[in-house]
Amino acid sequence: MTDTTNPQLDARQRIDAVAANETPIRVRIRRFRAGIANGWSELLKSRTATLGALMIAALMVMVIFAQSIATHNPTKSNYRERTAEISAEHIMGTDKFGRDIFSRVVVGGQRTILMSIAAVIFGLSVGIPIGVLSGFYGGRVDSIVMRITDGFLAFPGLLLYLLILTVAREWKLHGFWNDAIMVFALGLAFWPEVARLSRSTALVEAKKEYVEAARVMGERSWRIAMTQILPNCVSPLIVNATVRLGYMILIIAALSYLGLGTPPPTPDWGSDLRAAQDHMESHPLIAIFPGLAICFSVLAFNLFGDGLRDILDPRLTER
Repeated sequence: MTDTTNPQLDARQRIDAVAANETPIRVRIRRFRAGIANGWSELLKSRTATLGALMIAALMVMVIFAQSIATHNPTKSNYRERTAEISAEHIMGTDKFGRDIFSRVVVGGQRTILMSIAAVIFGLSVGIPIGVLSGFYGGRVDSIVMRITDGFLAFPGLLLYLLILTVAREWKLHGFWNDAIMVFALGLAFWPEVARLSRSTALVEAKKEYVEAARVMGERSWRIAMTQILPNCVSPLIVNATVRLGYMILIIAALSYLGLGTPPPTPDWGSDLRAAQDHMESHPLIAIFPGLAICFSVLAFNLFGDGLRDILDPRLTER
């Protein structure tokens, strides 16, 4: 048994010696905590990532406590207070129906951000397994999967969104089901990009020694791909997913602006901008605040994604 109290041992040897006396679960927990602590310290060193993280934290507070933060019923009209200016009661004024703009921005942001997160998670859950397994197995499997992926990539994403949402409108889906169809359309257009990115990383990792060692030890192929290769593909996927969240917010707002989102009076940044276009000159606040909310959200995820890229990319770190 290794003497962990010997002062001659360096730090790395002490860690290995302690790990030898721990259970596998405790070793994983300790390494996970060390990784979180190291990642947090690196994050604080990046001003871009820190600013983005603070902005995202503000957005998450809004998402979680939207109903409590909203000062008025966002769908209730009050024609006596139509297009009211900023005041103590309406800190962002009211729209042409007398609805409180601040409450609509907050509640509409909750829906938009949650849909964006759901769409990204759906795209990742489909694209990651396909890409990792395709890159790991290679050969004919890789060729078939990548040709299917190329077919999806060749189809313009915006046309795919419009096609799926138009079909959904023919089925007269509203509320939750309309949002679910939009999430499905956005995720369906996103997974090919995830698949190609995870495949490229898996192709590199599949040739390394630890994969051969796992094969020699009798590990099943799918288990090697999911437990050995996948963790090494996470870094670029995290950066891509974070930046993609901002893009999803833009797409959802654009589709709602075109009338393909949830119909009024449900709060929505895109539909509110559309409703405000006839009052841009006389009452610009109706459009300014939803537009600023979209800009703030997209900027937050882009800044955080750029900061993560700088942290997780070793080539940029060396520079």
